[in-house]
Amino acid sequence: MRFANPDVLWLLLALPMLALIGWAAAARKRRALRRFAGGIEGLRRLGSDISRHRRLAKALLLQIALLSVLLAAARPQWGTLVDEVQHAGVDVVVLLDTSLSMAAEDLAPNRLDLARNEIDTLLDSLAGDRVALITFAGLPSLACPLTVDHGAVRLFLDAVEPEVVQVPGTALAEAVRLGIDVFGDIDAQAAARSRALVLFTDGEDHEGGLDELLPELKKAGVIVHAIGVGTVRGAPIPVAKESQGAGRFKKDPEGRLVTTRLDEAVLQGLALDTGGHYYAATAAGREVEELIRTIGDMAASEFGASLRTRYRERYQIPLGIALLTLIFDAVLADRRRLGTTA
Repeated sequence: MRFANPDVLWLLLALPMLALIGWAAAARKRRALRRFAGGIEGLRRLGSDISRHRRLAKALLLQIALLSVLLAAARPQWGTLVDEVQHAGVDVVVLLDTSLSMAAEDLAPNRLDLARNEIDTLLDSLAGDRVALITFAGLPSLACPLTVDHGAVRLFLDAVEPEVVQVPGTALAEAVRLGIDVFGDIDAQAAARSRALVLFTDGEDHEGGLDELLPELKKAGVIVHAIGVGTVRGAPIPVAKESQGAGRFKKDPEGRLVTTRLDEAVLQGLALDTGGHYYAATAAGREVEELIRTIGDMAASEFGASLRTRYRERYQIPLGIALLTLIFDAVLADRRRLGTTA
């Protein structure tokens, strides 16, 4: 046997105290009546029709009722049931640009941190949906496969840093291709599943090849939503402190400052061609709210089932005992029956 709310059992410690308070109140009342009656003999005459045994029984019944109510509130459980739980939702693959340009600070605190915060907000709204995380720069990497465990996704998300990228540049097309693969093979069941690929990037694409992926995206039934992280006016790219010292920015071979700018055209075209939406990232984060509503409007579909073991609730038993004792307490009079001397 187990209790679903074991903390309630601590209230059982109050029952002896309540019994002691009741006994003290009854003793005080008896002393007051004895003074009023002029002594013990007068008290006996006043209470000649009251049964002390019945009063004691009623007090015990009240204690049993309180005990039973507390046990019911603690929700005793024993025995198990096995249920099959169907999981339904939307498959969402999040692509996060981790190239060095995402360290630019034209959006506070910087592009990558802003994107990370918006993904975290998005995860809060995707309860029941499967989510995967892909990071990409020169090469894409599957950080977390499709899962309903959003806590695992957050663990990988928190570890993302632009400095860990080993291959410079941005391979957007390769990241999208990996996203298609993450959704899985196309079959009759998968084709009916709602699939959304969400891009968080500044749109700088050094490799190209997105146009060739459009037929694959449409065949896989993937809708692309893109959030452009950055500004059109651009910003310099901070470099690692270990390489050129704190406060330095990236420069080209001729020594000129490199400025990274948001390329909205690439992202808008990709989203439009797949039936998705493009949003520009802002400090207020309203674009995430719109994205959440858009994904929420997608039809949820079943993607599997699992067995769940649950305990049988038995709170009805102590609750029934409490009800019966209260009824018996109400019916039981504290006066003696005629002809009895108890």
